[in-house]
Amino acid sequence: MVADAPLATAAAAAATQAVGIGEREFAIAVYRPKVKRGKVKLNVRNLGEDVHDLVVERGGRRVGALATIVKPGATATLRLNLEQTGTYRLICTVADHEARGMRATLRVVR
Repeated sequence: MVADAPLATAAAAAATQAVGIGEREFAIAVYRPKVKRGKVKLNVRNLGEDVHDLVVERGGRRVGALATIVKPGATATLRLNLEQTGTYRLICTVADHEARGMRATLRVVR
């Protein structure tokens, strides 16, 4: 069994962490606000009545975004590889949604 240990460790390190994101007027809820470095899958659900999007920033730079807007009741997935530890901002860039409170944070730790 000792020979399998490195394979198990490599598989665990490569595992994708799922994070639920709920969007509604005018808030973003992050159901797992802290993740380890590596692959992350943001599962976005629009719980509101308006369309929304999702942009991920770190240090004022965009590191990822949904390719499309999310209609009311719909879902979308954003896959990222977040290797740098620190705080990432999640925002909705539709109209004035960010200014009205559609922002949240996601912390990436070692």
